[in-house]
Amino acid sequence: MLNNLKYILDIGSSCLRLIAVASFMGKKQIVAEETVLYDGYIDGDFLSPSSLEGCLSELLLNMSSKTRKPIKSIVVGVPSEFCVCVCKRISRKFATLHKITDFDVKDLFETNESFGDSEEYSVINFSPMQFVLDDEVKTLTPIGLKSTSLVLDASYILAKRSFINLFIGLFKNLNILEVDFISTALGQAIDCEIAKEKVKPFAVVDVGHISTSVCVLKGEGLALLSSFSMGGGHISSDLMQILGLSFKDAELIKRKVILTVESNKNESYEICSKGNLIKAPINMTNQIVKSRIEIISKVIGEILSIDDAFKGITIYLTGDGISHFKGVKNIIKRVTGLEVVEYAIPFDNSQNRYQTSKTGLAALAEIVI
Repeated sequence: MLNNLKYILDIGSSCLRLIAVASFMGKKQIVAEETVLYDGYIDGDFLSPSSLEGCLSELLLNMSSKTRKPIKSIVVGVPSEFCVCVCKRISRKFATLHKITDFDVKDLFETNESFGDSEEYSVINFSPMQFVLDDEVKTLTPIGLKSTSLVLDASYILAKRSFINLFIGLFKNLNILEVDFISTALGQAIDCEIAKEKVKPFAVVDVGHISTSVCVLKGEGLALLSSFSMGGGHISSDLMQILGLSFKDAELIKRKVILTVESNKNESYEICSKGNLIKAPINMTNQIVKSRIEIISKVIGEILSIDDAFKGITIYLTGDGISHFKGVKNIIKRVTGLEVVEYAIPFDNSQNRYQTSKTGLAALAEIVI
C-alpha cells in the first residue's frame, strides 16, 4: 500500500525527526514519524557529533519496522545554522524579440552558478525571486512571454560542506548511499499559506529549543536567511537560575506560563514533581519569560532591519520554542514594530502544531527531489 515513500530527516536543535512521506491523489502526506532526542547544535556545531550515528540508526530501525520497507535513500533538511543565502541578479539580452523558453531560464541559473569551486559551501537549492522583462514587467512565470531581455533575481542556498560530508559519511556507515540535501527554512517558507498567494515578501521566524531561524521569502526564493543560537531552552535556563529550579521542573513550569495573566502578589504556578509541590510566583516567572522573549525579539528585529526592503514586513512565527506562550505575539510586535502572525500546521490543534519544519521539508522535497 505504501509505495514510493520518501524519507526525510528533520534536524532540530533538540531532536532528530525522521518522516516518511507518500502522495495520495497528488497530495503529500506524512504517513509515519519517528523522533529521538539528542544534544543538538550551537553556532553551527553539533554538541555531541559522536552520538549522531547511534541516533540515526535508531530512527532508521524504528521507521523500517513501521513501514516494513528497507530505506535506501534519505533527504536531509539542513538547518539555517549550517547554511548561507546568496542573492544574485543575472541578465541576458536577445538579438530580437524572443519567446522565453524553459531552456532560457535553466541556462540563467546553471551558467551563472559560480559556487562550485567553494571549499566551504555547496549549493543545495536555487530559486527565482522574480524575473524582469521589457518595460520592467515582473513575473515568476516568464516562459511563453516575449521580450528582448531576461533578468533573473536568483536566490542560492548553500550548505556547509562539513555538514554534507558528515551526514553522507554517517548514512554510508548505515548502508544508505543516496543522500540529498534541501533547506529547512526554504521548505517552511514555501509551505506557509501566504506563500501560495505569491504576494509581497514575508518573514518566517522559527524559534526552536536552542536555535532561531529567520528567513524572508520573495517570490519562490529566500531574500534573507539568518540564524542565532537562542531559543526556548534559554527560558528554561533562566527559570532554573533565578528560581532555583531543576531543568525538568523549569520545563514543567514553563508550560503553565500565560503571559497575559495579571496576578495577585502571592499567586503561583504550581506543579507536582516526584511527589513534591513546586511553586513559582506568577509575576516573577512571567517577567523572566518576557525578558528572554524580548531579547530574542530584539535580535529578530535587528536581522530584519538590515534591508529597507523588509520595512513593514509581516512575521510568521513558528517552532516549539516560544510559539505556545499566550501573549508572545504582542511582545514580538512591541519590540520589532512588525505585525506577527501564528504559523502552525493547518487543522492541527495538538502540541505539535508548530513543528512546521517537517511539513515544509515534505513540501519542498516533493518539488525538487
